[in-house]
Amino acid sequence: MGSSFQDQLLKLGLVNKNQVDKAKKSKHSERAQKVSKKQPPKVDENALLAEQALAKKRERARQLNLEREAKLKKREEAAKVRQLIETNSLPKDEKGVAYRFVDQKKVYRLFIGQDLVDRLSRGSAGIVRLGDQYEVCPAETVKKIRELDEKVVVLFNEPAGGGESGDTEDPYAGYEVPDDLMW
Repeated sequence: MGSSFQDQLLKLGLVNKNQVDKAKKSKHSERAQKVSKKQPPKVDENALLAEQALAKKRERARQLNLEREAKLKKREEAAKVRQLIETNSLPKDEKGVAYRFVDQKKVYRLFIGQDLVDRLSRGSAGIVRLGDQYEVCPAETVKKIRELDEKVVVLFNEPAGGGESGDTEDPYAGYEVPDDLMW
């Protein structure tokens, strides 16, 4: 069999050895590119697994961060509630009237003055829980506390806010309640 075309050109002296090598390399690279275009690119499984693990780790870190932020917000709200109660609580009177109220199916009592009993019944004051003790606070403070944490508010009789429909339906609206009536 005869020699290749490149060998024949080399023997005739039309090309030199470097040109033949260059031509072989370029031809080889063209074949490699054609083959690589036909086959789908190889997927590195290790890189894919590493990418998935990294995504899971980021998601877990995000979840932990959200939980941490929720706990911080809850602590801040608890601190605000505590501060509101401590700064705005009304004074109790140990020699006053025993005012009884229900909290979590148990009856408790506070000794407070008659003026606070009237304020509690009118809705201009309320009873809130501070740890294991109870405090009486003004209505504005109780409303703020209720916005932050409703579980802390034990007793709050909201005053009727000008609702005329409730007054017209009351069958005893025409009867006056005596001032000295004690329940």
